[in-house]
Amino acid sequence: METVAQVARRIDARLRQMENIATNNTAITIAKSFLTDLDLLKRQSVMVVGEREKRLEGESHHLRGSIATWSTSAVGDATRRRVLLAEMRETWAKMELQWPSEALEILPPLWSCPMHPELIVPSAGTCPVCGMPLDPIYVTQPQLSPDPIIRAATFPKTPLEVGRKADLRLRLVFNKDGRPVRLSDLEEQHTRKIHLLIIDTSETDYHHEHPEPAGEGGYSFSFTPARPGVYRIWADLKPVLTHAQQYSVTDIATTAMPLADSPGDEPETRHAEIDGYKFNLAFDRPVIHEKETVAGILHVTAPDGRPCKRLEVVMGAFGHFVGFREDFSTVLHVHPVQPTPITAESMGGPDLPFYFRSSGAGTVRLFTQVKIEGKDLFPRFVIKIGPLRDVAAP
Repeated sequence: METVAQVARRIDARLRQMENIATNNTAITIAKSFLTDLDLLKRQSVMVVGEREKRLEGESHHLRGSIATWSTSAVGDATRRRVLLAEMRETWAKMELQWPSEALEILPPLWSCPMHPELIVPSAGTCPVCGMPLDPIYVTQPQLSPDPIIRAATFPKTPLEVGRKADLRLRLVFNKDGRPVRLSDLEEQHTRKIHLLIIDTSETDYHHEHPEPAGEGGYSFSFTPARPGVYRIWADLKPVLTHAQQYSVTDIATTAMPLADSPGDEPETRHAEIDGYKFNLAFDRPVIHEKETVAGILHVTAPDGRPCKRLEVVMGAFGHFVGFREDFSTVLHVHPVQPTPITAESMGGPDLPFYFRSSGAGTVRLFTQVKIEGKDLFPRFVIKIGPLRDVAAP
């Protein structure tokens, strides 16, 4: 993807080209290309926020109107063409003022993972940590607050009871001004704009839900808690304003007291079985240390002992991995590193390759979500992460 600077230079060239137009067809072609460049700039307006964003949108709308008028009336009327061009240049100059000055310098595009922003590479591809497609970024992009710009709150219609389906309402608002968050304020990730990762304090009962709009800034969802105590709800969001993934966290408790305040010390477990299906987790090294990326494979075996090749598509992939560290404040969201399924009816398996990386030492409870014969299965694994200081020096 081009930088803002490269598109801006092309617009400058188009304005010069518009000075001498001989035919209507040429004028229409140039106008269409001009509008395409404006669309591209709009998608890259993450650099422009607040009042500058409003001014940029207004000037862009005005410039589009001038381009349309020019394409239909400028040919054959030199005076009219000069007037319209002067107006367009003035509007474009106002638009350029809304970007940081550095953004209008020629810079090569850099790429980063929306889930691992510390990764910056000079070319497109997939993240070596989680397998997600990399997004273009700019070294001149203003650094917005690392804190979530959206806050969340959850309200149950009735008290949460273990084993009983609970209907809840999620409320999302912007921290800055309290404005309700609409779906149009969010970008789609893996076929959905809002993912709710729900886990109890024992990191045992995991749910992945997708709420539906229910009023201004409100979203409804339901789940059935299987354990007593507190559940933490991680709202996985990607605001249009920042084009960066964030988690908004809210807690809710059942009517029963928790069995334990924490999951406790569990032995490592890389095997799970659900409904006769066996799930085996393997990594390319026996011991995993913090801050190192390791390749992993989940192998699925059917109840008849054969490799399971009937993994169905769930959220645009054949599986999803979500891990929770024992500090109950860190979530890892990882995806298989394999081609996107061609159709919703595509089948995958028996292996799901992925990359894994933990930012800290300790225990990670890793849940895999796969769909087999229309049913979502969530095998649970326990992974031990060693401290970085234990890595032997070369």
